[in-house]
Amino acid sequence: MKRVLMSLGVIVFATSLYGCSGIGGYYQPSGLFPSAGIYMETTSGGILHDNGATPTKTGKACGTGILGIVATGDTTVEAAMNNGGIKKAVFTEQSIKSILWGLYVEVCTIAKGN
Repeated sequence: MKRVLMSLGVIVFATSLYGCSGIGGYYQPSGLFPSAGIYMETTSGGILHDNGATPTKTGKACGTGILGIVATGDTTVEAAMNNGGIKKAVFTEQSIKSILWGLYVEVCTIAKGN
């Protein structure tokens, strides 16, 4: 019984660290975003660049990662602005999708502007 409780304690401790590493620990301007193990799709980290302007265009730039081994893509604000034909950014945010604890990860920067 003591062994079972000790093993359970180690498992609980190890899973509690999940939010501190890997995709769950990815910092954004607003801090940590919600993380989940099996499927996660969140949008967070919005930054207001020009208060009072109404954006008319949207651009998106994405990067993907597989197994935490291979990652490709350009997720810069500049790439998102170019993809949307935006000259002046009004608002930027980031969306993150993760499947099966980082087996597949997609990070996108979304720029809204004129």
